[in-house]
Amino acid sequence: MKNYVLLLVCMLSAIAASAQYCSIQKGQKLYYEVLTGKKKTETYTSVVNVEKVNDSTFITLGDFVPKMNEKMKDTLFYQKVAYANNNTLIYLQDGESMKDNICGMMAEALNKKDMTSAKAKFDTNGKICLLLNEKRQKGEKIESGEMTIWIKPVTMTVSMKGQYEGTETISTPAGEFDCVKVTYSMKVKFFMFSDESQVTEWYAKGVGLVKHEESSRKLGQKMTKTLTKIEN
Repeated sequence: MKNYVLLLVCMLSAIAASAQYCSIQKGQKLYYEVLTGKKKTETYTSVVNVEKVNDSTFITLGDFVPKMNEKMKDTLFYQKVAYANNNTLIYLQDGESMKDNICGMMAEALNKKDMTSAKAKFDTNGKICLLLNEKRQKGEKIESGEMTIWIKPVTMTVSMKGQYEGTETISTPAGEFDCVKVTYSMKVKFFMFSDESQVTEWYAKGVGLVKHEESSRKLGQKMTKTLTKIEN
């Protein structure tokens, strides 16, 4: 938590605006319809924890992940969000959280000895953040970020660059929302392989993510994630 607070202070201390592009209601669930090609599924994001430290609020979100095989179980992938000085900082990729998430999934499928061996070969570092507030102008660049994942002997890097696209009203099954819009590219590279996804997202005040569109350059697959219901 200490490093989390220090990073937030450094990034937000000199910025002032009036927006809260996240939910701070503990226990609230945001349901989404995910369309990948012709396949349609439902998922949700829950507000797992809300912690206030001085004038800052730290939110932990849990993204539902269905089990991948019979040895595992449905779980939540945790994501950090912070709110301070009327700014929302969303951790799109966070090395610390990713390491905890992956270790949690491995623990369901591996015995204690294999788990110890796997953890010794796995590490992460870095973060990719998205700073949201009302003062961001269309065309303004998003601060780029990078995260590194080591699965010995393989090193994989994930990097992001993008820009703010102003505001837009989005209609969804959950209602109509006035959103801030962003576009960015997320590039993954390891060994001789690389791929880049183009992402467009819309965030609403007091809610968070309303819609997400993503397409892969190499795989040619498009995914759309749309808010369908908010449950308190």
